[in-house]
Amino acid sequence: MASADCIDKKKLTNTLNYLHFKGDHLYVLLKHPRYEEGILVKAHPEPCLGDELTCHWSQAYSVYKLEHYHLQYLVISDDQSVILVPARMFVTNGNGLTVQLPEQSFVISQRQAPRFPCQGVKAELWQNGFQAEGVLMDFGPHAFRIRVQSDPPSSFHWFNIDTPATIRLSDGKDVLYSGNCNCMYQKQDGRSREVILTHTHDQIQRFKANVLRNPRRQSSPPLHAIFEHPFIKKQVQREIFDISTTGFSICDKSDEVVLIPGMIIPDMAITYAGILKIRCKAQVIYRKEGDDQVRFGLVILDMDLKNYNNLNQLLNNIPGADQGVTNEVDLDQLWKLFFDSDFIYPTKYKQIQKYRKTFQETYRKLYEDASEIAKHFTYQKNGRIYSHISLIRAYQRTWMAHHHAARTAEGRHTGLIVLKQMISYLFDMHRLPSANLDYYMCYYRPGTKFTDRIYSGFAKEQSNPRVCSVDLFTYLSYTTQNATASLPEGWSLRECSASDLWAFEQFYKHHSGGLLLNVLSLDYQSDEESLEQVYARFGFIRRWKAFALHRAGELKAVIIAEESDVAINLSDLLNGFKVLVMDPDIQPEIIFTAVGSIAKNYRADSLPLLIYPSDYARNKGLCSEKQYLMWILDAQIGNEFMEYLGRRFRMNLA
Repeated sequence: MASADCIDKKKLTNTLNYLHFKGDHLYVLLKHPRYEEGILVKAHPEPCLGDELTCHWSQAYSVYKLEHYHLQYLVISDDQSVILVPARMFVTNGNGLTVQLPEQSFVISQRQAPRFPCQGVKAELWQNGFQAEGVLMDFGPHAFRIRVQSDPPSSFHWFNIDTPATIRLSDGKDVLYSGNCNCMYQKQDGRSREVILTHTHDQIQRFKANVLRNPRRQSSPPLHAIFEHPFIKKQVQREIFDISTTGFSICDKSDEVVLIPGMIIPDMAITYAGILKIRCKAQVIYRKEGDDQVRFGLVILDMDLKNYNNLNQLLNNIPGADQGVTNEVDLDQLWKLFFDSDFIYPTKYKQIQKYRKTFQETYRKLYEDASEIAKHFTYQKNGRIYSHISLIRAYQRTWMAHHHAARTAEGRHTGLIVLKQMISYLFDMHRLPSANLDYYMCYYRPGTKFTDRIYSGFAKEQSNPRVCSVDLFTYLSYTTQNATASLPEGWSLRECSASDLWAFEQFYKHHSGGLLLNVLSLDYQSDEESLEQVYARFGFIRRWKAFALHRAGELKAVIIAEESDVAINLSDLLNGFKVLVMDPDIQPEIIFTAVGSIAKNYRADSLPLLIYPSDYARNKGLCSEKQYLMWILDAQIGNEFMEYLGRRFRMNLA
């Protein structure tokens, strides 16, 4: 008390009225009239004018005859301090008391670190077979205090205070913290125990370490992180020091620390200049001590693609980012690029010119607001587009790159600029569960020097089709009017059964060993929204189904029938048929008949057939228009792909 700070009556009055405004309580320290023993009683203050204060006992003390006790102090919890008020008793009874306030009161704080009371957080404690459950009572930057109870068959006799234990904190829906801790103290409280635990690490490893990562940037005006603290249920706002699409860091004053490594924040808003709010789920992954401040690193665990795109766009416009890369597109300029760069060559235009109005409307819808299924990157100067590449969510958990077109700008090849942006975008995107990115794929024509160096070169370097596969397809146009009536006797076509898929899987493993079946996910079952439903929300069509072609009960081929809007892909590779031939002796007329029976429901006059293995078409003398390589990458090795591009093209991807 001799070294305590003091506050005057006016400051105390304002503090008491703030308590009343919030509906909070204070405590009254009383002494037993006979045994000289202290008791701390919860009381609710009335509004105060400065001289007198009336408080009502909490209902829990209604039977204790408190009017016979002697007043010692009013005790007020004020942030991380305690205010002791040496008030003088006027009136006391079974309902409460009225006191005269002193001219000065004492502010006492002996904590080296702040401690915060918690609410609504479930605590679970494990140690070598021992288990107990309860609640988180309070926490500080280095320790938790929990009250837990162990029911049989566990017993607190099994709990060893000298051995590390595991704690799990949750709110009934989300896990808020889970980690190993050391036990510092325990106290029995009836059948329960109060246990104080300290976390053992100032840093956790959330994801595999990568050689390359997207750069951290600092913004002016600064970004802010705003969230409800998962333990204390109060809003916290901190300025962001630096940020990337992976995560960000913030700084706290040493006496205001509210974060601990491992804590998960289910709903956080990253705000910019009061006009943009980006929501995400984040986790604290490190703590670093500095001069009178502590720096915390947070990783973004998840965010939907609309928020992810907003964050990317924001970072791309911070000074130091690639200049000229933008998502704002003049569609007339985009079509001009496609024609000028020979991406839409005369033969292709002949195929699509009938649907040119449909193409223009589809692209308008895709580029305005379809972030869950489409993304594009352009390099522009003064409104003129020099290069473009786009992504489409082609399958349930697979995104496909397409429409890569470029022309030179001041002698500079610009195709790599947008490719770099796309790879950087995908690199961090695959960590987000909401992104549905397990695989990344593209089609390209063999013999094209640029794409062969990028895609075929990386697949050859990996030499492992289970992480990066390349399958060659023969492309034919099928005219729907040529469909014949029915299959010959002994042949049948039906939806693939589980046994059909198993048989085809064995064939594909032997011939390719690649990732096509992983991408198609024909046996995929989940409670999450299907891709067909996602497309429908944006007014588009996307579905696929597998059919089995049999002869006398033996599987001869699998036909993947795919449907999408005609203009989704300029080569219509998502709107046609993949014919996967298992028997090389099957006659092409049988395949065309089977395709024709499925194609009756298609509105297009002609549809692409992608035939695998490509040798089948050549051996049967089919007139091949062209060939396509289908390249698929497991998103888990995206970092290796980035490293390869950096070496191959001397690109700075860090």
